[in-house]
Amino acid sequence: MRNGVHYNVRGGSVTVEVGVDCSLVVTNTGPEVPEEEIAGLFEPFRRLGSERLADAAGVGLGLSIVRSVTHAHQGEVRAEPGPDGGLRVEVRLPPIAG
Repeated sequence: MRNGVHYNVRGGSVTVEVGVDCSLVVTNTGPEVPEEEIAGLFEPFRRLGSERLADAAGVGLGLSIVRSVTHAHQGEVRAEPGPDGGLRVEVRLPPIAG
């Protein structure tokens, strides 16, 4: 969620959806994210081009940590660019048996 806010555009929005199907979706209206760059966002220490990072703190670990934790719980994570910019990140975990 923090990245959704941090990498958003001024006056943009961030939406957080939690589903009863063990899903979490964070969507923002930030700058355009090229489709071919998305896979790299999940790699440690990888971030998009410097034009997005002029005032950005951090080292590029956020989404790689999300991926590691999600996979440790046998879940799936994916991201896709928004139609008008921004990013949609979905985490889906398996239901808890019991």
